[in-house]
Amino acid sequence: MTTTRQHIEDLDVDRWAALTRRAAAESVAAAERLGLQPRAESIALARMSERDLVQHRERNGPPVPRRSLAMQLVEADHLRRVAEEQVRDADQRRLDAEAAAALARAEAQESARAASTAAERVRAVEAEAARKDAERAAERTADQRALQQAHAEIERVRAGAAAEVAAAEEKVRAAEARAAERDRERTAERAAGEQTVQQLHAEIDQVRADAAAEVAAAEEKVRAAEARAAERDKERTTERATGEEAVQRVRRELEKLRSDTAAEVAAARGQASGDVAAAREAAEAEIVAARDAAAAEVAHWEAHARDMERWARGEVSTQLLTIPVPPPEVRAHIWSVESTIDMLYQIDHLLEVVLADDVESPFVADLDFARNLTGKVREQAKDLTHELAVLSSRYSDQSQVQAANGYAEAARDAYRALLQRIDDALERVGKRFHSPDAEILAAITAMLEDLRR
Repeated sequence: MTTTRQHIEDLDVDRWAALTRRAAAESVAAAERLGLQPRAESIALARMSERDLVQHRERNGPPVPRRSLAMQLVEADHLRRVAEEQVRDADQRRLDAEAAAALARAEAQESARAASTAAERVRAVEAEAARKDAERAAERTADQRALQQAHAEIERVRAGAAAEVAAAEEKVRAAEARAAERDRERTAERAAGEQTVQQLHAEIDQVRADAAAEVAAAEEKVRAAEARAAERDKERTTERATGEEAVQRVRRELEKLRSDTAAEVAAARGQASGDVAAAREAAEAEIVAARDAAAAEVAHWEAHARDMERWARGEVSTQLLTIPVPPPEVRAHIWSVESTIDMLYQIDHLLEVVLADDVESPFVADLDFARNLTGKVREQAKDLTHELAVLSSRYSDQSQVQAANGYAEAARDAYRALLQRIDDALERVGKRFHSPDAEILAAITAMLEDLRR
């Protein structure tokens, strides 16, 4: 027996039937491809099903051959392994059953404990229910007593309410009577109010007429103020022109002085050497003095012209003034200017506070004091412009020169602004017909006229 045949015989029935049918089909297909006539047995086997092949083998096939010893050993070993696997499965199922039994016993014990706890709770609940029943019975008794008391209280409240209703009705009747009386009073008051309104309308018409008159008077004052402002602008323009003419005149005089000096120097050259030296020194001294005077005059009128331009542009305000305080290095040489500005401030305070009609001042106007102030201002203001113009020429240090120029400009602004405020204050104060106010106003007016010349 060959190995292939042995393997075929060792196959089980189903595998043998499948293999036989497939081999017959492949044999028929191979014969057809080669153009040969396939065997009738192969065709018959290829057409049969696996079940038919199994039945045919069982009917007509050879008997089952006796297996060899090796095959029997293999089968026995296979059966042993299957038995061991079944034993292991049985052991595992036994262990699972034991674990399930232990778990069931634990659950049974827990259930027993829960049952005992539930029984205890039931007994506690029953005791609590009995206690609550007793409490409810006591509460029911108390509620009945409270209900009886409430009924009694309701009856008492009803009686009180009936009495209060009667009193309220009486009050309502009294209130209606008072309301009727008040209606009559309001009617009388309404009539009186209408009469008062008519009177107020008449008074309003009168006030409107008075206001119109006051507005007309105010407009007249505004027109007068505008006329005065125009006149002041003309005066400032005239002053500017006068200053420019003075500057030109000084320059012409300086040129003439230079030419005269040159002529004198040329004439003196023909004299003796001693006379020439003396004449030269005198001429140089005169030239220096003339130059200083001309420079001072030019500076004075140039400063005046700048002040006029600044006032014309409105750079100097008369509403909010600041009195300049000179630096320490300048103050020793300019005390008269500082005192003049201070006295002008006192005069302005006298007009705007002491003599004002709408201001209650603790001070009293003093005629002698006012005359003293105006006299000193008229005396010191003559040289004020010149002193401010030549102030910077007294110093050689540049910082001192700048400080002197700054104070000079601020002092000129304050001086002119104070004069303007004094003039405006005189117009607001108006005329006074009794002494000493009239004499004080006359002295201040004369001072302004003198300073404007």
